[in-house]
Amino acid sequence: MAKYIDSNYLFQSAGDFIALNAWLPEDIIDQVDALNQDDSKILRKREGEGYNGPKALGVEYNFVPEGWGLPGNATELGSLLYDKGHYLAPHRDKWRNLNSDGSLTGDGMRLINFINHTHPTEFTFLLDDEVKTFEPRRWYAVNTRKTHYGFSFVDGVYHMSCGIRFGERHLEETVQWLKQVLPFAQPDDDVKGVICTRN
Repeated sequence: MAKYIDSNYLFQSAGDFIALNAWLPEDIIDQVDALNQDDSKILRKREGEGYNGPKALGVEYNFVPEGWGLPGNATELGSLLYDKGHYLAPHRDKWRNLNSDGSLTGDGMRLINFINHTHPTEFTFLLDDEVKTFEPRRWYAVNTRKTHYGFSFVDGVYHMSCGIRFGERHLEETVQWLKQVLPFAQPDDDVKGVICTRN
């Protein structure tokens, strides 16, 4: 029986915080501001106070713009806009469904991009109680099944996030995209050992 890549294999192989060779464009803040004013591009929006204090403005889009470094099958693409005092409450994401027969379906992972104010003194992001620092505009695969949260110490913080699926109908597109953006990914015909062409 063939074994296929899933999020567990990826995170076990490359770690829970993977810097990808995929980037948002330099004018992304202007693009996000324009999108957030166009109701025809918005699937849903979260505004105002959260259940226990100030939370970020969240906007989910109904499409994936070209030039944003993402595969076409990305889901739940959205922006989070933070001001000083806003936070991302501690939580874990659920990326699989446990069925009554014990099978798992719906595998995927979260991609996160911190556009600006990436230093921990501006916005502190913790994954499994460890502070993580993002490179501006770079996409990261993040194992958000581990507890994660954050706090903003400045105004005007822009983050993006989306989901990537490993399910049967998405697998080929996801794998092809990952092979292009994973650091140190090797070609299909790579040879290991003494005759390796990489050494």
